[in-house]
Amino acid sequence: MDKDEEKSCTVCGAPGRLTVARPEGSLYRCPACDHCFSGLETMPEHESYGDEYYDEKHRAWFENPNTELFDYIQGWVTRVGPRASVLDVGAGRGDFLRHLRAKEPGLALTGVDVSPIPPAEGITWIRGDALDLKLARRFDAVLSLAVIEHVVDIHGFVRGLKALCAPGGLVVVMTVNDRSILYGAARAMRWLGLSGPFNRLYEKHHVNHFNVSSLRRLLDSEGLSIIETHYHNIPMAAVDIEAPSAPIAAIYRVGVRGAFALGTILRKTYLQTIVCRNAGP
Repeated sequence: MDKDEEKSCTVCGAPGRLTVARPEGSLYRCPACDHCFSGLETMPEHESYGDEYYDEKHRAWFENPNTELFDYIQGWVTRVGPRASVLDVGAGRGDFLRHLRAKEPGLALTGVDVSPIPPAEGITWIRGDALDLKLARRFDAVLSLAVIEHVVDIHGFVRGLKALCAPGGLVVVMTVNDRSILYGAARAMRWLGLSGPFNRLYEKHHVNHFNVSSLRRLLDSEGLSIIETHYHNIPMAAVDIEAPSAPIAAIYRVGVRGAFALGTILRKTYLQTIVCRNAGP
């Protein structure tokens, strides 16, 4: 096999095989752990995260927060205690912590992001990379929502989350599910010559395309004790759809709704959230 057709899997290190070669970045899949990832050397450029990322490209996502997911995570955080300290790594616009502040005002909330975050009463915002800031404390609960798929060094990222979490505390990670019904439909449509949904899901800003087993394997390998996997989607209003015309966009939206429903039944949802315990020091 040509060396360009193999790349080391970012989860387990086994040789990943080329599955899709494309100008914006080739995709590889590991036969050992089924993880899908982008070949960094094949990507001419990487995604930037300016205001247009929030206000234009993913406007629907950021204007329609996933409050059902927020409530689910809130349930876990409150089990730690009514005065628990919470750190959101990659807080984005701060929607989750604002939601938590409104529901549980006794919690000590901190959010970190490389982009500026609008101020909010009762929440401490820090601008920068949480794993480079060397924060002088550890938190009862450390959360990372829709971040790890953007990260190149995923093992280093998980180790950083664990280091920020107090012993016995919670680490919660949410990301996409490459083996969901939605992703499977997009791959099938590409094979039929309709590549729009595939290109949307496998955009260059996602360099690691996790499935449930590959994410669990990563977290377990870094010493986190997995408590529960939560299978879920996003609100339909939060779905960003790109289509050449309004009728096609409407068809895509019906298809997404169907994929969400079937995914919920089969536990192959668009997103996954894994709750872990930091059992180590």
